[in-house]
Amino acid sequence: MKSEKRTILIFTDWYLPGYKAGGPISSCANLVELLGDDFNFKVVCGDRDYLETEPYAGVEPNKWIPVGKAQVMYLSPDRQKYGTIKSIIEQESADKIYLNGMFSKAFTIFPLIALRNNRSEVIVAPRGMLAPAAMGLKSFKKKAFLSLVKVLKLYAKVKFHATNSVEAHQISAWFGKIQVAVVENIPDLTTLEFSRKGHIKIENSLRLYSVARIAPEKNIHFALKCLKNIEPDIKVSFTVIGAIYNPDYYAFCQKIVAGLENNVEVKFIGSMPKKEIPQIANEADFFFLPTAGENYGHAIVEALIHGVPVIISTKTPWRNLKESKLGFDLELIEKEFSNTINEVGRWGNNEYENEYKKIRINAAALINLNKLRTEYTNIFDGRD
Repeated sequence: MKSEKRTILIFTDWYLPGYKAGGPISSCANLVELLGDDFNFKVVCGDRDYLETEPYAGVEPNKWIPVGKAQVMYLSPDRQKYGTIKSIIEQESADKIYLNGMFSKAFTIFPLIALRNNRSEVIVAPRGMLAPAAMGLKSFKKKAFLSLVKVLKLYAKVKFHATNSVEAHQISAWFGKIQVAVVENIPDLTTLEFSRKGHIKIENSLRLYSVARIAPEKNIHFALKCLKNIEPDIKVSFTVIGAIYNPDYYAFCQKIVAGLENNVEVKFIGSMPKKEIPQIANEADFFFLPTAGENYGHAIVEALIHGVPVIISTKTPWRNLKESKLGFDLELIEKEFSNTINEVGRWGNNEYENEYKKIRINAAALINLNKLRTEYTNIFDGRD
C-alpha cells in the first residue's frame, strides 16, 4: 500500500553528518527537519564530507539508512555512475525530484539525463552557483557547461527554486523564460534554542569570528586587508572557521596576516561541527564576513539567532542591519569596514548592550517558519 505522504527524492553531493560544505548541507538538512513529518524525504549523496578522501565513519554505503527524518543513501565513489542514479530514480518512483546544486556530474547531470523521459517533476536549486562571484571561478568551464546543457535542453522541463529575487534574475539571465519559485532558505531550527549568556564587550577590544570555507568568493583576503588599518590601541582577534578549499589562496591569506600589526591576531582553526560553533559565538562580539556574494548565508543568520551582531557586505539578502540593530551591511570598500571595526572596537559593554540588547528578538522577526512551511509545501505539492 502506497504511503499517503508524497515522496521527495533529493540528490546532493553532501549531507549529514557532513558539515564542511556549509550552506548546501544546511539547506537540505533544514528542509528535511521542517517538512519531514509531512513528506517522505529520500536523500542520495556522496559517502564523504567536502574535500575529504575517507568516508564517514560508521556509515554503511549504498543502502538506505535512516538519518533524522529522512532515508539516506551514501554512494561510494564507484557507485556514483549514471547507471546507479538511473536505477535509483526508476525504483523510487518519487513524486518530486529535488537537485541541490548545478554542476555536480553524479548528483545533478546524471539525474537530469535519466529524467529526460520521466514524468516526475524536477526542481533544481542552484544554491548561489549562478551568482557572479561563483561564476567567476572556473568561469570558462562553467559557461561552456551551461551553454551545452541549454543546447541539450536538460533544463527545459525543470522548475527552479531560487532563494531570493536576485537569484531568480540570475536564473532567468541564463535560461530565459523558465518557471522559478522564489522561497528563502530555512534556518537551522536547532539554533533557535541557543542563546549566549554572560557576554561582556571589553572597551578597546574586539573579538570577531567567521564561518566560511577559505575560498576567494568568501572574500577572506578582503576581510584580512580591512584589519590593516586598525588603530594601535584597539586589540582585535579574528577566528576563521572553515575548510581550506584552495591551498594557494590560503597561502595568500597567510601573507596578509603576516603583515598585520601586533594588536591584531588571526587564527584559522579549520572546519568545525555546527554544534561546536556556539562556543565561539558565545565569546565573540561580532560575526565578520565581507562576502563577495551569498544567496542566503546560513552562517550569518545563525550568528544573529545566537545573538551575535554581524559585520557583512551588501552582497547578501540581509540589508539595513544598522537600522534593525542587527549589525552592519557595508559596501565592499576597505575603509568602510576598517572605520566600522575601529568604531565598535572602542565601545564598552554599556554601548554594546544598548545597541544589541534586543538582537535575538530582532533576528527572530526575520524568520517566519509557518510561512516557510507553507511555501515549501506548495512547491512540493505543485501549488506554488
